[in-house]
Amino acid sequence: MIISRASLLILFLVSGCLIWIALSQPRQLSPTPETESAFLKTYTPNKVIDRFKAAGFSEESVGTSSGADRGFAAHEKDFEPTLVIHTTDSVALVQALRDDFTSSLVAQGGQVVALSGNPVDGFTIKYALGKSEGTFDVGPLRSLPASSLQAGESGSGKVTVSLRIRIAEKWFKSRA
Repeated sequence: MIISRASLLILFLVSGCLIWIALSQPRQLSPTPETESAFLKTYTPNKVIDRFKAAGFSEESVGTSSGADRGFAAHEKDFEPTLVIHTTDSVALVQALRDDFTSSLVAQGGQVVALSGNPVDGFTIKYALGKSEGTFDVGPLRSLPASSLQAGESGSGKVTVSLRIRIAEKWFKSRA
């Protein structure tokens, strides 16, 4: 079987286009411990939460996830604390979370890129740290019906609240 020059030329052009497309597309990066910032590995809002507890007991759900994507590896950490606080501490708790996150980020060499929202409705901080870009989201505080968390706690002026805190980072092979 003889292949014509035209067929070879077409085959060469198609192969060249496929190679160019494959090389020009960002490669999928798998999440590894090296693609997760030391900040994300170690940050926790627990010391702030503990300062505002008005009852000895609380609950917290913590979750982590990771994913591979084209051009970056993604890591996420979620905290969902439920605790009893004094009714007058709602705004102060959310502001303290914002301040703690910001100061911890800056102490590790990161920078705040954007801040939006407020202590009542929740807020988002966008940040950059090394080869990572991320967001720190704090949802609004939700009041819950009196629960077993308040059992044995005397006095009024306390409320059981929950909130969702989410940190999501994208690690890039080279800084954008």
